[in-house]
Amino acid sequence: MSSIEQDRYIEFSRSIIKGVEIKKCRNIPHAYKSHVHNELSIGYIVEGSTELTLNDRNILYGSGDGIIIPPLMTHRCAPNDINHWAYVMLFVDPSYYGDLVSFNQAKKLTGNQVQKLIGFIEQLLTEKIPDTLENILIELLLEFGEKDISETSATNARDIAKTIHEYIISHVNDVITLDKLQQITGLNKFTIIRKFKKLYVTTPAAYHLQYRVAEAKRLLSKGVDVFEICEELRFYDQAHLIHEFKKMYGITPVTYIKQLKE
Repeated sequence: MSSIEQDRYIEFSRSIIKGVEIKKCRNIPHAYKSHVHNELSIGYIVEGSTELTLNDRNILYGSGDGIIIPPLMTHRCAPNDINHWAYVMLFVDPSYYGDLVSFNQAKKLTGNQVQKLIGFIEQLLTEKIPDTLENILIELLLEFGEKDISETSATNARDIAKTIHEYIISHVNDVITLDKLQQITGLNKFTIIRKFKKLYVTTPAAYHLQYRVAEAKRLLSKGVDVFEICEELRFYDQAHLIHEFKKMYGITPVTYIKQLKE
């Protein structure tokens, strides 16, 4: 059996987010006939290239390109070389986003949008806390979608964002979920993320994590033990704190403490 034949596979897996599946495919030589998916399909080409045939047009996709195919849109994928062909796809149940975002046209994603998608899928395969991932997924759907959430005259985006911000600051040691923020604001998850990001440039989950890391730095400077900080600020473990601390400050907590003593 050749190395290429050994490296053929299709893998489906449920993600930690309800209504989202992951498909990974490499070098599978089955017939690529016209078909539809019930779900919203969002993915990227890992290797090779393909021509996507739609009812009204053809789109060429190559390595590094991303793709969005709306639910129930007839399409056909024809890889140029089946022995050098790999992609990763997310399938998102339309009931997840409902009428809050719309996807009516197939389109290509490039550059930073693809990098965001790849980063999210990598996290989806390793991250264990669904709320963190859900923040990112909703952010991506809002960015990739075609329909913005309608504003209501009674809703003040700045006030809502500040309410969420104040809650995060006053509950730094707590687990803050989108479900909890829905209870506080009375708004859906998509509206919460869109309004918060508009004022604070990031999602509530990302902001909460950044604030916890900043608080960890403050406690480290006062001599508090790393283990105690992990317990108090709800990091999974020391490795999680070290990873996020280095990502934010460029050095590990241990290096930070040593430099303060020099």
